[in-house]
Amino acid sequence: MTTKQISLTMPEVLFEASKEYYQALGYRNFQEFVLDLVRKKVVIENLERYQEIEERMKRGIGTKRFDKKGAIRYLRGL
Repeated sequence: MTTKQISLTMPEVLFEASKEYYQALGYRNFQEFVLDLVRKKVVIENLERYQEIEERMKRGIGTKRFDKKGAIRYLRGL
């Protein structure tokens, strides 16, 4: 896995509060804490989005309905 280095600027008050928080939760450093936050945010929001799409599909909202031939034609056109 390749990595990408970034620079993050934040208010000192927020950084100090974050530092106390991540240390209390047992993170080794700020980078590990931020990586975990981003990872959770991406995973959780994607899961919620997929669940919403699935629910809309179950209710037939915003979906296309095809017969078998129409579905094949649609998929081949993608």
